[in-house]
Amino acid sequence: MRFRDRLEAEFAARRDKNARYSLRAFAAFLGTDHSTLSQILKGLRPVPVAQVRSWARKLGLSHEEASVFVAAEHTLAPPDAAREAQLRHWTAEAMAIVTEPVHWQIVDLSRRHDFVAETRWVAMQAGVSIDSANIAFSRLLRLGLIQSGASGKWTESTGLASLTQAAFRKLALERVREKAAEANIQFGKRNR
Repeated sequence: MRFRDRLEAEFAARRDKNARYSLRAFAAFLGTDHSTLSQILKGLRPVPVAQVRSWARKLGLSHEEASVFVAAEHTLAPPDAAREAQLRHWTAEAMAIVTEPVHWQIVDLSRRHDFVAETRWVAMQAGVSIDSANIAFSRLLRLGLIQSGASGKWTESTGLASLTQAAFRKLALERVREKAAEANIQFGKRNR
């Protein structure tokens, strides 16, 4: 139940007791403008989170109940929550590229003539865990910065003539932005 639902229930209960009880009277009781309250009750305007505690007190709700309603008002609607999750995902991808050098190390190692296309070998060479090497490898695949053929051979696909860590990061972050934009377009198409 959202706080708007609680307001609607309270208004309906007051009208049941007194058929002449108006929205203006309810708004005055809450200490807000009647047009604002009308828009809130119709779902045209969100409940101002700053007002929830004050209004909850006036409705006789406990501090705990008010806290639950405040938390519920901070919860995003399903499409917004999905978009927020997507944003968090791509932000995490970008942060990993920037903060974990294993991504660049994998691409750099893949250019060597003695490269072994195996995460255990990569992990030993890069000084990271096998899990870290696997996660980084998967991320590089998703971003199209490395390819794995049917034979198991890994091929870096950065297109960079000179592979510096700075150039790699710049390219990787461009790929993250491209993938995030593609996902955002797909998200928009699904939610029309």
